[in-house]
Parts: sequence; structure tokens; C-alpha cells
Amino acid sequence: MFVEGEIKSYITARGFGFISIQGEAKDLFFHIHDFPNAHIAPKIGEKLRFSIVEDHGKLKADQIVRLDLKEEIKESNYDVKKNLSNQQASPRFREKRSRISYLFTVIGLLLILVLSVVVYNKYQAYRQTQLLKAQQFMHEQAQIVKQQRQALGNLPDQVLSKEGKAHLENRSNQSVAVKGSPITEKEYSQVSGSAFKCDGRTHCSQMRSYDEAVFFLRNCPGTQMDGDHDGEPCERQF
Repeated sequence: MFVEGEIKSYITARGFGFISIQGEAKDLFFHIHDFPNAHIAPKIGEKLRFSIVEDHGKLKADQIVRLDLKEEIKESNYDVKKNLSNQQASPRFREKRSRISYLFTVIGLLLILVLSVVVYNKYQAYRQTQLLKAQQFMHEQAQIVKQQRQALGNLPDQVLSKEGKAHLENRSNQSVAVKGSPITEKEYSQVSGSAFKCDGRTHCSQMRSYDEAVFFLRNCPGTQMDGDHDGEPCERQF
């Protein structure tokens, strides 16, 4: 059972005092160890709520509740909240909060900018790497083609089809029958689309195509490519 009373006396050096209870002639003993918030010294006249227990044959106050201190704590908390609310409502506080918000915004934008630059640089490095790989591949392909051309010799850019060969032979026969002279290099070039030139080669093994052999036989001196003299050069080869 709880009763109420107020502090009648307190001896700070000894750490104990007495509580007066209304309607009771005898005061009740209390010790500072049983006081809540003992760091706040008890005050004379402070109202308390407590229970009465027996300790070593004597009665004392226990489970003490400091009623006045509780009210003071409530008022103190109210004052703190009120002061905080007033500070938050003050122009200086609003300005400070605005500056902090602006600072965080600037930091966020800077981080986004830095990340964007890093991503862009990585993308550019990737594109540069891919471009270098493509250029290297094209260079390697060009070298392969060059090596193949060197191995096969300088081939003509165009080779006559069967129809072209027949047309060329027809033109050649007509030239021999009408003019009595072989087809000229210019005429042959117009028909075949290739420009053959006499360069001292005389044998079939030196010819690269049938068209070239025909041109050398009909236009170049000293050729030895028509053993049976039938006008068809290099018959075994082509």
C-alpha cells in the first residue's frame, strides 16, 4: 500500500532523512539509496509517494516516487521541446537547415557528375579498343592478300568469260580475214577489259591465262606457244 508524505529533514553527509506523514505522529525513516534520481538531492518539503516496509526491525520508506521531481521533469521536458520548436521556427534555424540541404544537393550532383565521367571514359576506352582491333584485323587481311598475290604473281584484274573468248576470237578472225593483220593491242584491250603488254615472255609456262597467251601470240615477236601453227596457243596448258 502506498502512502504520501513530504520530506521533513535530510542529512546530506549521512545520506538519510525523515518523512512526515499526515495523521501520523512519528516520522518515517528513508535512505538516499532508496531514492530515484539520487543525483538530484532531496529537498525539504518535497512530496513523496512510497510504501512502508520493515528493515532490521525498523520501518522505512521504500519504492519512493518523487512527485515534485516528476512534475519538474515533465516541465523540463516541455521546456526543452518548446525551446527546440522555437529554434526550428526561428529564421536562423531555417537558414541553417536550408544550407545543409543545399550542401547535400551539391554533393549529390558532384557524385553523379563524377560517376558519369568515369562511365564515359570507360565507354570511350572500350570503343578505342574495338577500333584498334578492327584496324589490326583489316591490316592482317591486307597482308594476307598481299602475300597471296606475291605467291601467285600479278594476275590480270579481269578474266574473259567463255562468251568473251568466243567474241574475241571472232573479232580476231574477222580482223585477219578483212585487214590481213592481227588484232591490235588497243582493240584487244577494249574487248577483254585487260591491258596486256609485250614484256619479253615467249613460252606458255610464263602465261597467266589463255587470253594473255592469245595476245602474246598475235602481237608479240619471238613467241613459241603454237607448235602446230593452228592459231591456238598453249593448247596443253589451257
